[in-house]
Amino acid sequence: MNGKFLCGLLVSLLISGCGDDNTPTEKVLKEQFSNQFHGRLILDSIDIKETSVDGNKRTYAADGLLSTGYDLYTPVASLTDYIVVQKSWDKGKDI
Repeated sequence: MNGKFLCGLLVSLLISGCGDDNTPTEKVLKEQFSNQFHGRLILDSIDIKETSVDGNKRTYAADGLLSTGYDLYTPVASLTDYIVVQKSWDKGKDI
């Protein structure tokens, strides 16, 4: 009887590890996003949704708001001594 109980307990412990939630946290996503764009774009808020599960592989979709840590300008034209730029985002505001 003890052998069956211990065997069942061992199997339960092994199976329980398979069901761990591996959803990336908001903090991890924000850090990775900031590193990917070298701190120029900041992920303000994010909503993570699981889109598909294929065996042990899961796919997530992330919806969120972006802002910039800098004033970003887009070059429009170039003159001899000047560069004409167009303002594209304001610092600290949503994109």
